[in-house]
Amino acid sequence: NRDTMKYVTKLSLVVGLCTLLPALAQADAKTFQVKGAKAKFISDAPLETMVGTTDKVSGTLTVDPSDISKTTGKFKVAVKSLDTGNDLRDEHLQGDGWLDAKNSPFLHFEITEVVLGKKASTELKEGKDTKVQVKGNFTAHGITKPVTANGKVKWSGDQIQVKADFPVVLTDHDISVPSIVRLKFANEIAVSVDLRGVAQ
Repeated sequence: NRDTMKYVTKLSLVVGLCTLLPALAQADAKTFQVKGAKAKFISDAPLETMVGTTDKVSGTLTVDPSDISKTTGKFKVAVKSLDTGNDLRDEHLQGDGWLDAKNSPFLHFEITEVVLGKKASTELKEGKDTKVQVKGNFTAHGITKPVTANGKVKWSGDQIQVKADFPVVLTDHDISVPSIVRLKFANEIAVSVDLRGVAQ
């Protein structure tokens, strides 16, 4: 009868909306491919400060500018691309006693959560820096540990820039500094990343 038809029609509309809404919520999310990046690590030990760099960062970042708390991303760096300005030191760093490039050729970082301040907006304002705290999993020497990075994001249409800093503790990744160089190499390394992503 007519009442049954109305009920079925309304039910169909509700089901249709429930199906459509998640798709609409994701409609504004963009996936950005890393197209340019610089990563730096600093070992500030009592007898020596060592700086290493690489521009071999690859990965993707998926961001919904209307709600950056939903951001996801995965990045990796080739261990053999790390450059400290000293070939012998680089060889030791990449060797099996340290980062072991042969068995663990990449360093990995995966975003698990984006944390915003209590009064901060979840929306990215185009062309403006937004401060964020990013929680993620960092993998080195085949061992994964949680880290927290402080950074800022700037979104401009089809491009996004992310700058972040976080500490890495070598012993957390089963990397032990030999006693002979302990005063020249810190156990805690300061890592900073500056990357640019382009929408796919």
